[in-house]
Amino acid sequence: MKLRLKKKFMGGCVAILCSLVALLIGHAARAAGNDLGVVLLHGKGGSPSGHVRELAVALQARGYLVSTPTMPWAENRIYDASFDDAMAEIDREVETLRSKGAKLVVVAGQSLGANVALGYAAWRSGLAGVIALAPGHAPESQAFAKRVGPDVSRARGLVAAGQGKEKQRFAELNQGRPMVVTASAEVYLSWVDPDGAAVMPKSAASFKAPIPLLIVNGNGDRTAQGRDYIFDRAPPHPKSRFVTVAADHFGVPGAAIDEVAAWLAALQQ
Repeated sequence: MKLRLKKKFMGGCVAILCSLVALLIGHAARAAGNDLGVVLLHGKGGSPSGHVRELAVALQARGYLVSTPTMPWAENRIYDASFDDAMAEIDREVETLRSKGAKLVVVAGQSLGANVALGYAAWRSGLAGVIALAPGHAPESQAFAKRVGPDVSRARGLVAAGQGKEKQRFAELNQGRPMVVTASAEVYLSWVDPDGAAVMPKSAASFKAPIPLLIVNGNGDRTAQGRDYIFDRAPPHPKSRFVTVAADHFGVPGAAIDEVAAWLAALQQ
């Protein structure tokens, strides 16, 4: 009887000890993550509750401060603001994270969100890193030229005629699927001009300083580009990584959770 009570007591102590250890580990993880914030940008026609949500939840569970704003290319906004306006919106998210205690801030995104994250690093300084998940939206490509080229010319004509602020219907492209957007010619051009701001190789080459860059492609993403498209154009940094995960274009954020978490942890070391 005494032996059984002793074993029961010891078992209870071990269970309590394990719980305390788990609690301390969880607290340590949260404490480690709390000085790093991530602005996570959704893809074209998406939302914070879409393809990036799983990653956002996972990072928050690890203690990171995460912001998932609804951006000008969201399904219910497209395109109600320009590329330049998007930079200002991200500025506000960055400052909010810093006000919550983030000493380091990373801007991340999926697809067009990745495109804009790269642009932000080209337009702004002070970031701890950039994450581009299944980077997309290539206005300089032949596919875009074929679909939107005539409307780019029309939009330029409207701007030249002083009608750049009037809303019109314009052609667009999302993962090879034709679409139509309603926007002013000025705003439209800010997103699809092949010589404009949303050209990822140009953004990578224009980083304000060498900063850590994580690019994650999916092996099932038919629009994925190699290292030479973006990664090799950015200023080299010892913590930059180019990774491929098992996913299609839309599944990359969820499939990349462990890769992203490990990379963020390395930034803090």
